[in-house]
Amino acid sequence: MLDRMEVIAKQRLNIILLVDVSSSMRGKRIEEVNSAIADIISYLKDYEKENTNLDFYLSIIKFGTEMSYGLKERVMRVDDISFEPIKAKGYSNLHLAYTELASLLEKESKGGIMPDFGGVAPILVLLTDGHPTKYPITKELELLKEKAWFRISLRYGIAIELNDKKTIGVLRDFVLDKGDVISCYNSNLLKEIIKVIVVTASMVKSTGSSVHNEKRVSITEEAQLKIQDALMDIEECEW
Repeated sequence: MLDRMEVIAKQRLNIILLVDVSSSMRGKRIEEVNSAIADIISYLKDYEKENTNLDFYLSIIKFGTEMSYGLKERVMRVDDISFEPIKAKGYSNLHLAYTELASLLEKESKGGIMPDFGGVAPILVLLTDGHPTKYPITKELELLKEKAWFRISLRYGIAIELNDKKTIGVLRDFVLDKGDVISCYNSNLLKEIIKVIVVTASMVKSTGSSVHNEKRVSITEEAQLKIQDALMDIEECEW
C-alpha cells in the first residue's frame, strides 16, 4: 500500500527544449547548448533521487531544415537518458517545431505526453540565434495557444548573440506573459543561462512552494521571480 501511495503522490514534470540547429548555430553556440543539456540531465538525475514530489522528463525538439528530436525518443525520463551532442546545419524552420510542440502538449490519451489527470505545468525553453525562415508564424502559434498545457506553461526565449527586432518579436510572441525573453550576447554565458532557467524552475516546481515576499503567488510566477534573481548574477546577460 505504501509503494502505491508513493507512486500516486509523485508527479511528472516535462521540460521541453526547442533548439535552433540551423547552420548559424554551428561552432561555439551549439557546443554551449550541448554542454548545458548534459549538465541539466546530470543535475536532474541527482536531484530526482532526493525529491519525493516529481519525476523529471525531457524532450528536445530540434528545428533546422526539418524537425527532429535530440533524444532517442520524443520524451524520456532523465534517469534513462544517455545524451549525444546535437549537430547544426540547414535552415531555421521554427514553424515545424511549433507544430510538433502542439502535438506533445496533448494528453497521453490523445497521443501527447501530458498526463490525462493532474500534472505539473511544463517548462518550455526556445533557443535561437536568428529569425525563422518562415515569418510570420501565425497559424502554428495560434494552434499552440489553443493548448491548455501551453497556456499555463512556464516559457523562456533565449536570443543568442543577436540584436534583431524580428527575432525578439518572435520570442516575445512565444513567451507572452508566462516568462521572459533573454538576450545573450556572449555564447560563453549561454550554458549558464540555460542551466539557471531549467534548474531553478525545476526546483521551485518540485517544492510546490507558493510564497514570495509574504505574498501568495502561483508556482509559475514564483519560478519567474527566482529565475530573474538568479540570472541577474550572470555577468553580461542583458534583458
